[in-house]
Amino acid sequence: MKLLFFSLILFCSCNILFAQFEDFNLDKPAAVGMSKDTLDVMDAHFHSMVDNGQLAGIQTAIFRKGKLIHFNSYGHASKEEEILLDEQSIFRIFSMTKPIVSVALMQFLEKGTIKLEDPISKYLPSFKSMKAFSENENIADAHEIKIVDLLRHTSGIGYGRGPVDSLNQLYRQANVMGGANAQEFLASLSSLPLTFQPGSDWEYGFSTNVIGHLVEELSGQSLLDYLTENIFKPLGMKDTHFSLPAEKVQHFTTGYRVDSDGELAIAEVRDQNRYLNDPSFYNGGGGLVSTTLDYLKFCRMLLNNGAYKSHQILKKETIELMTKNHLAVIQKHNPAMNLPRGATGFGLGFSIYEDDQYFNYGWGGAVGTYFRISPEEELIGILMVQISPYQPLNLRQVFQNYMHHAIE
Repeated sequence: MKLLFFSLILFCSCNILFAQFEDFNLDKPAAVGMSKDTLDVMDAHFHSMVDNGQLAGIQTAIFRKGKLIHFNSYGHASKEEEILLDEQSIFRIFSMTKPIVSVALMQFLEKGTIKLEDPISKYLPSFKSMKAFSENENIADAHEIKIVDLLRHTSGIGYGRGPVDSLNQLYRQANVMGGANAQEFLASLSSLPLTFQPGSDWEYGFSTNVIGHLVEELSGQSLLDYLTENIFKPLGMKDTHFSLPAEKVQHFTTGYRVDSDGELAIAEVRDQNRYLNDPSFYNGGGGLVSTTLDYLKFCRMLLNNGAYKSHQILKKETIELMTKNHLAVIQKHNPAMNLPRGATGFGLGFSIYEDDQYFNYGWGGAVGTYFRISPEEELIGILMVQISPYQPLNLRQVFQNYMHHAIE
């Protein structure tokens, strides 16, 4: 009974705090045709996972038809220090960095600086003469990687976790993220064979890291400076960083893992970690930390056809281009490609999910962070946790199901 009382107090206090937060006002689900009862059941489900020790904490936000109708924090940013999650909590978003960096590159497409069919060697010469694995693991000369291949992950650049063991070993030996600067990263990565001929298959990997360095080459700025000037400041994303300022460490979350006994254990402490130091080069594929509210601003821009308040980050036509399936032709020849779970295709920076009822796009991060946007429903959902592995908990699918079931 005491636990239930504490849960109710925590739930209410978080929402009261949030209702007064800058840029957002919390509204009732019924105002946009959603069921509060269904969302309460969802909260109870996630809260029980915290109470059972499966998660340290969880934060969810749902935005529909111009209104924030759900924001719930439950559990801890740090269990050991007894720091509760709140609207200022800062999370490692890992690969949710990728859509942001992809948007940055598309700004150069709008300016006419690049074309999607341009070979990346036009701007990054070390990728001019690549090799690629073919059938029976033979290595052959590779076709040129195009900019569109980086955006849709058809470049053949992986993470060294693919089906070819000999290639995975080459990735481990190269230690591509261990370089002293961007030049060493690019030189190391471009020396490795591609998993397949560019444009013939899909594989998740360092493609968006390359996009980040392409943005630097095109802009003459660091990736941090470019994103700050062209995305973070216009959107008011004041808590999104590659390197966490000292005054914000108090809001940073602890990273958790599941140990051999199935118990939560610390993977990365809150106040002594890599995010407190300036990186040697900016990881465009997974280096950002952010808050739920900051990322919601980014998602609102996407849902609103590239606009946020008085700022037009991208044109409507560009958002539509990014969020259509760019694998359709390849899928006709290679229908068995290994796409993310549940995805029916991939756009330019986003996984595409389409069935008879809904069209959605979005992406997630390595420790369970996740967002999904449904344009037809004018719906955004964001889920933030910090745990690896997160897949056994099925958080993303459960969250998605509850959101859609709540639509009345």
